[in-house]
Amino acid sequence: MAVSDGVSMISTSIGGELSQGESAPGFWRAQVVGWIFLAFVGYFIRLAVFGNAVAAFWLTLALEPLAFILTSVAAMAHGRLPSGQREPVIVLAGSVLLCVAASALLASIAYAINHLFLSGIREIPGNQYWLGFIYYMGILSIWTLIYFGVSAELAARTERLHKMKAETRSLRLELEHLQLQVEPHFLFNALNTIVAEIGDRPAVAEEMTRRLAEYLRYSLDRRGRGLCRLEEDIEAAQAYIRIQALRFDKKLDCRCQIDPATLKMQIPHMTLQGLAENAIKHGMRGEHERFVIHIRTRLQGEALVIEVTNPGILQAPFDLVESGGGLGNLCRRLALRYPDRYEFSLDQRGDLTVAEIRLRGEPAPL
Repeated sequence: MAVSDGVSMISTSIGGELSQGESAPGFWRAQVVGWIFLAFVGYFIRLAVFGNAVAAFWLTLALEPLAFILTSVAAMAHGRLPSGQREPVIVLAGSVLLCVAASALLASIAYAINHLFLSGIREIPGNQYWLGFIYYMGILSIWTLIYFGVSAELAARTERLHKMKAETRSLRLELEHLQLQVEPHFLFNALNTIVAEIGDRPAVAEEMTRRLAEYLRYSLDRRGRGLCRLEEDIEAAQAYIRIQALRFDKKLDCRCQIDPATLKMQIPHMTLQGLAENAIKHGMRGEHERFVIHIRTRLQGEALVIEVTNPGILQAPFDLVESGGGLGNLCRRLALRYPDRYEFSLDQRGDLTVAEIRLRGEPAPL
């Protein structure tokens, strides 16, 4: 029982820090502490068997350090084996043979020390060699089983970690791809708008070009940042709406009702612009003397609620969300940043179309 407890302590220490076994500091700490413990156990077992403190001391001093060296060499040899050569059957057979050989060596040394150098100690019944062999075979077998058990668990844990890293990298690349789709899409639409105004209203086209340049400068300053503060995203959406307002004269306007507590919160870059763009694209189809986009934010419990309202009749909301267009892009980016923690709705409320986003918790770093 004492031997089993000692080996269990080795397993606990190794389990926390062993990495591919054998070169990790945690493994060597476990080895040293474990075999020191087993040396104390072995000393008191020999003292009880032989009734001689000197004999127990010299046998322990000779045998436990040697057992420590043998197990350490075996662990290092296993660690240096290429993974392709670690066939379970071959490794198991080799481990059994090594345990037998090491137990025979340790039992032989113990027998020789007992009979050649130590005299006058209590004789024990039976064959002393086989008792020593069985004792060390038990210890080394338990050590081997725990070593391979912990190594297998850590290998599986490492594999899971590599898989998680690969999945995270894949999600990051997808998010970057989605982000790259947003700005060219906006730029393409803005340039088309400017081209359409050059012939009839060159002054308006010039002002639109100036505002577009200011917006692009703002956007480039934040390039590569997947997240931004809500107040920054509001500024970007307002800049976009000002560009489009020139196209529709004074018909298009934007009003904001922002909860100050939400201004510093982090959200995916260009979230509001996607909602504003959808409002203009689909809402302006109708005839409105004045087209006002309302942007509202508030905290509702632990959720950040962002609402964009515009006049107009909603058409095919599910197609809009599930398509590969602006709203589809936005929903996918939100799903990556807020897995199972976001809600998006596009509803008709009287003569208004309301797009609402609810975000719970902090956005996931990717």
